[in-house]
Amino acid sequence: MRSREAAFAVASAAALLTALLIFAERRVAPLLQGDLSGEYTTRVYGAPRVLRVSDPLPAGELRERLRRLRYEERKDVPEKPGQFHKAGDVFSIYLRAFDHPSAKSTPSKIELTLGSGRVRSLRLLGARGTPPAPLLQAVLEPELVFEISGAKRIRRRRLEDADIPPYMAQALVAVEDRRFYDHFGLDPRGTARALVRDLRHLRIAEGGSTLTQQLARALFLGPRRTFSRKIQEALIALYLEARFSKREILRMYLDSVYFGQRGPVAIVGLSEAARHYFDKEPRALTLGECAMLAGLLRSPYLYDPFRRPDEALERRRTVLAAMRAQGMISAAEEARARLEPVRITRSGQPETRPSDYFMAFVERELRRQFQDEALLTRGISVYTTLDPWLQELASAAVHRARQQAALVALDARTGAIRALVGGKDYLASPYDRAALAHRQPGSAFKPFVYGAALAVGEGWTPASLLDDTSQQYKIPSGTWTPRNHDRVYHGKVPLRDALAQSLNAASVHLAASVGVERVIAYARELGITSDLRPELGLALGTSEVTLLELTRAYCAFANGGSRVEPHAIEAVLDSSGEVLSYRTGSGTPAIAPAQAYVVTSLLRETAASGTAKSLRDWGLETLAAGKTGTSDDGKDAWFIGYTPRLAAGVWTGSDVPQPLGLTGAGAALPVWADFMRAAAYPDMPPGAEPPADPWPVPDGVTFAEIDPESGMLATLGCPRKRREVFLSGTEPKEKCPLHAGGIGGWLRGLFRKAVPAVRPPQAER
Repeated sequence: MRSREAAFAVASAAALLTALLIFAERRVAPLLQGDLSGEYTTRVYGAPRVLRVSDPLPAGELRERLRRLRYEERKDVPEKPGQFHKAGDVFSIYLRAFDHPSAKSTPSKIELTLGSGRVRSLRLLGARGTPPAPLLQAVLEPELVFEISGAKRIRRRRLEDADIPPYMAQALVAVEDRRFYDHFGLDPRGTARALVRDLRHLRIAEGGSTLTQQLARALFLGPRRTFSRKIQEALIALYLEARFSKREILRMYLDSVYFGQRGPVAIVGLSEAARHYFDKEPRALTLGECAMLAGLLRSPYLYDPFRRPDEALERRRTVLAAMRAQGMISAAEEARARLEPVRITRSGQPETRPSDYFMAFVERELRRQFQDEALLTRGISVYTTLDPWLQELASAAVHRARQQAALVALDARTGAIRALVGGKDYLASPYDRAALAHRQPGSAFKPFVYGAALAVGEGWTPASLLDDTSQQYKIPSGTWTPRNHDRVYHGKVPLRDALAQSLNAASVHLAASVGVERVIAYARELGITSDLRPELGLALGTSEVTLLELTRAYCAFANGGSRVEPHAIEAVLDSSGEVLSYRTGSGTPAIAPAQAYVVTSLLRETAASGTAKSLRDWGLETLAAGKTGTSDDGKDAWFIGYTPRLAAGVWTGSDVPQPLGLTGAGAALPVWADFMRAAAYPDMPPGAEPPADPWPVPDGVTFAEIDPESGMLATLGCPRKRREVFLSGTEPKEKCPLHAGGIGGWLRGLFRKAVPAVRPPQAER
């Protein structure tokens, strides 16, 4: 009888073991074939900062960029990478090595001299006795700006076995699983005690889990407490104990456990916890710091040293006492650790980072490129286009706006997104108003009407006269009469002045003459992708677009005619350094460089004398080109402008469209100028002479002196003359018929009172 019972017991044990192996092979083994530590942080880097001779670079900006990269400022010559010394306008910088997909750099010592806020010279400093060699450029390594891990937004770094301080392992065992080294994954005493309480409450009231069971739950199971999950947890724990050593289980546990929250980002693993709370690597943690982190695990919220320092200290004392009671530390060690001051390094309060909206854009772009969601959990490196310095300037400018606002800045030559701010507060409202919100751009759309006119080859030039009168147009619903904002009309108006002063009647006249379909085709060629309705109201910006695509389209005017593709990611590398994606190239030719130059000339007029002339308050009226825009009833206000290298757009308004009485000049332009003054021309003091004309004249452009009243070549008798730009071959050939030439005409013109060609309206549209 006993032999039969023994055989049955053996058979049952064998069946149980077989079931365990089958379950483990199906459920656990496939997950362990890859990275044993589960999810790891995807690191996101900004763009390397290229330092070129003659580029704007104030000393304060350079010092701040070095500080952000954790360069150490020394009182004498730097001796190793990551150090710098400043003596007057001369910076000696020992550059670190870095490996970027587009450039590799070895450690090198350079000398950078500034003057009037610009890089005056760059020299490579060789070994002692070797003369310095001139450099055209030097590169600072990309800044680590963010870390993500899938939709869970986990911050995590891999923990190596050698990085675990002995005190951390001891503290963990002392308070979480004191019989860890004696059991086989399950603690019968602890399980029995928990089972009694669970039956008493008729629910899962107490876990009674070992560290191995907790690891099984963290890696393979959800947080929900059920009896079936407890059975699975036990089976996986047995499998882990059979396959891995106690030391390996401890490492995986410390690499997977939740230590707290940093705003929307979870802190997972000892590596990130050590950096988050103490700004240290794990191996540098003290006994007191190990005890505090081990104590956090029972409740990262209750014992958070940022929010609850008293509770955190009391919990640390409990952990130290447990370690002393189990003979892990001496009485003297316990006493010293209890007196150890708590040196936490940063606020644990949720906060909005300047790069939050940009990072959300990057996550969306990653998911478009890679369908495999798990890719984001494998420790990839993402090299972005972000300039963290410009991002902070953009975020500060948007924050100072009086309404809700958004700003995007692009490298005008490539479409690389240098800064993107989708709103004033990401935590309050993460919706990206720069890339996702479709709103009416108002007059900010007009440059595409005027650009299309110049491109059709039917005689339209900056000197052409437009009809700025009240006219009716037939539309599907009847008739429509566009009105200037101040209800004042100016008759015949030069095309240049009509755009500069944002005259609605003249602009609709031009769109009707050119053809709405041509305007749409032109806007599409430059990068507008949103639905554009084929109606005359398009000339006044009645079709909704996003701020990002509108700014993208302006880039073609800034860069000489190329359509660019806005992008935030330049390269993606996997954890082994293999390139998964890499972006090269710049823009695609869309319009002739001469056409882009002429449109830029028109938009510079807007900045110099038109609706954007308040740019003179920032000293930008001769250095930038751009256009204001306002939708009906002032619901939305825009300003899109650019320099040869940087294009930026600003939208201000309300998330729920409502009449606000805004204007592009009054609401959006100040935000744009606030950003661009610091971003593009940070070195120019008020009242200083502006730099030379930033846009070189391309082939295919001709200049002629004309009379703006007639649009013809000026004569001696013309009271007003203007040097106008034309596409070669379109300049006027006839002289002005309105004013007599010769000496008599010159004398009459000399004493005749000059009248402006256009009376500026009271406010722009």
